[in-house]
Amino acid sequence: MVCYSRLWKYHSMRLNKSQGVFMKHKKFMILAFCLFLFVSNVFSQQINFDSYKRDDVNAFDRLIMNPYSKPLDYAGTATTGLALLLPAILLTAPSKDYWKIGVEYAETIALAYGVKELCKFCVNRARPYMYFCGAPENKILEGDWDKSFISGHTTLSFAAAGFTSFLFCKYFSNSPWKIPVVVSSFALASSTAGLRLASGNHFMTDVLCGAVIGTGIGILVPFLNSLWIKPSYKSKKVQVTGSPVGFVIQAKF
Repeated sequence: MVCYSRLWKYHSMRLNKSQGVFMKHKKFMILAFCLFLFVSNVFSQQINFDSYKRDDVNAFDRLIMNPYSKPLDYAGTATTGLALLLPAILLTAPSKDYWKIGVEYAETIALAYGVKELCKFCVNRARPYMYFCGAPENKILEGDWDKSFISGHTTLSFAAAGFTSFLFCKYFSNSPWKIPVVVSSFALASSTAGLRLASGNHFMTDVLCGAVIGTGIGILVPFLNSLWIKPSYKSKKVQVTGSPVGFVIQAKF
């Protein structure tokens, strides 16, 4: 009887100790379990990725489909960064309007980002590289493989291009640099769209819709703001002169 009592006491102590260890590391164990479920779900989805067939894609988008290219992916990100810097040319506008331009540009980018995220969340379209062998595993693990529509890089680039072109033409309506600024802005944005297409990240309809939406937002935001906040648009000219170190941009008011 004594032996059974000691044995029961021993097992009770072991059980209490095990429960203490579990309670102490409960959060860690729950987190590890959730991580296990997430990874299992990702790899279970990955098994189904082989079912993607190019014949299932509509005829228009099937014309230009490419496998994933890491260098072109990085290049598209680089051109997007450059496009987002386009409004810097508006520093030639009156300094009293800097705050207005800055706020409007922040609104433009925020709206463009929100719209593209909403589209990606609602549509869940697989990217073109999913229809080829060698799809990037890091993109799959990140859950980015089904965020094809719309092209976010293209949307943001064209939003910046539309914003810059609209305000430059408003501030400097008599400037001979209007056309070069507009053409170069949209050319840079178009290069982003082309690289996103060539890198296998997007279909043609992804970049076309992104370009239209981005341009619309880039023009609409400053236009609507101009209806109740009057900027200094009139009688502005821009002169570009050469210098030993490059070009000097001057604005006459």
